[in-house]
Amino acid sequence: MTRLTSGDIDAVCGGLEDYDRYLRAATGQSLLGIGAAAAAIADVPALQRLAPTLKIAVVPIRSGLGIISGFARTVCGILRHLGFDGWITANNDVAGFAEAVEANADVIMAADDDRFVAFCLGRSKTVDNARATANGFVAGLDFMAAGLASKSVLVLGCGPVGRWAARALAARQAAVSVVDPVPGKAEALVAWVGSHLGAAIRVLPDAEQALKDHELIVDATNAADVIHARNVTAQTCVAAPGMPRGLTDRAMERLSGRVLHDPLQIGVAAMACEAAHIIWIPPGATLSDTGRRGD
Repeated sequence: MTRLTSGDIDAVCGGLEDYDRYLRAATGQSLLGIGAAAAAIADVPALQRLAPTLKIAVVPIRSGLGIISGFARTVCGILRHLGFDGWITANNDVAGFAEAVEANADVIMAADDDRFVAFCLGRSKTVDNARATANGFVAGLDFMAAGLASKSVLVLGCGPVGRWAARALAARQAAVSVVDPVPGKAEALVAWVGSHLGAAIRVLPDAEQALKDHELIVDATNAADVIHARNVTAQTCVAAPGMPRGLTDRAMERLSGRVLHDPLQIGVAAMACEAAHIIWIPPGATLSDTGRRGD
């Protein structure tokens, strides 16, 4: 995962209500609604009713470069804003995992330098942040664009989030193009998505030209100043999960309400909703068919 800084997330918890208002204006959906769509949960009212019964423990991890100040607090704040029963363990690392299990957590969320994962206890399944973030931003772009089927969408960057974004777009029947400056990276993405979905994805050689030719964009580059004002038209919509933000200030101004970008909110929402889907919903059922766990 991209290593965030405390400065990236300091204001997240205090701005969640405002962010929900922005998302509703831009997409017609709340943060929970986008997370639900990313997790293929159609019954959002049922999710809202059941969310307080899903116990999610956030465990601080000290390995590698160590704990990012405010990370666990921010993740927990997002979970609680969404209505889930989230809390931070008093202990770190293995002791924190033990504490969460002993407290009957349904899900444990933890991150190190490489991965941010939700562990679905009792189901032997995990939810990876890279996949969930990609699914969440693609779902948000789908709402902004009033559907993605048969529409041309450009993915900038073929790292973990870009790969999952391309796959999620192909699954929504979009016409996907990808571009990456690292030789062979885009071709590897095309082969990977093709092996799973049989979808044809175009590799484009030049990002500047690709931006001129596309109005729907997923920026998964983790690089600053990739999308400029000159790349933005009145129809451009951008989903930008990468950190730092790839859009210049002027590009952000021109996009107005047609851009999605945040450091954690959509990714955590998609993780929590996918974990809820795993915990609650047995194969062939819907959320409204099941009780707390679907057992």
